Amino acid sequence: MNIHAPAKVNLGLRLLRKREDGYHEIETFFHTLAWGDELRIEPSDTLSLTVVPASDAAFPGLLEEVPGDSSNLVWRAADLLMKRFDLPGVSITLTKRTPPGAGLGGGSSDAAATLRCLTDLYRLDISEADLHVMAMELGADVPFLLTGGCALAEGIGERLTPIEPLDDVPVLVILHPFTIPTPWAYRAAGLRDEKEACYQRCLTDEGGIAEVLNCIDLRNDLEDPVIEAYPDITDSLTALRDSGAFFVSLTGSGSAVYGLYTTEDDAAGAARQLGDEGFAVIETVLR
Repeated sequence: MNIHAPAKVNLGLRLLRKREDGYHEIETFFHTLAWGDELRIEPSDTLSLTVVPASDAAFPGLLEEVPGDSSNLVWRAADLLMKRFDLPGVSITLTKRTPPGAGLGGGSSDAAATLRCLTDLYRLDISEADLHVMAMELGADVPFLLTGGCALAEGIGERLTPIEPLDDVPVLVILHPFTIPTPWAYRAAGLRDEKEACYQRCLTDEGGIAEVLNCIDLRNDLEDPVIEAYPDITDSLTALRDSGAFFVSLTGSGSAVYGLYTTEDDAAGAARQLGDEGFAVIETVLR
């Protein structure tokens, strides 16, 4: 079976209190992209994982560092199902586009796709609730990526309220040839004392997430410490704004940034401009 593993972006990210277990309570909107990784999964006598950079990958050197062993979330996802259902094994080829440490949820999406694909391949008798629990064992944003689309994420990212997605809104993602450690970014950011009203507004406003994007308080709390330590990100955010994006942000803890555009022509023109300026640009849509 072949399966697509879409990348995600964060539309806003508010850091609330830090829990005793070290995780942070957050508010954010997750939204998947049409762009991402690809997996091919075949029945086998043993578990094996081969990771290859996609032919159109922006920074193949970063992707060559992605491990093909038990430290990879794809391996761990397959191993979870194999042990629970006594499966013989699978041979997995992971074609990577999403670089690690970019805030695009690439590894989490790969794990979610593996869970979904193996469930279908072996016609496993497992409920969505149980699959959600297994996904949580792998990472806080893996449950969302089981289905994708758009959702308000609370708690540590596992409490999800589905939102009507902004399908086919043009997006430009700028990638960077470096990774940002997520734990460092969370430690460097300040915490908020209370929730932000604009996150809850999409649950009641008729405009939904489209209306919430106009909220001036919809911002990524990790952005300030990240751009202070990584000034190249400031240049990318400024370039996206100058190219006509109506919403620009760091995604997760970075290093990727993105901009949303009104029309495909606007995004295409901006992509050409940014490419000419030397930025590594991915042209895609929300989906």
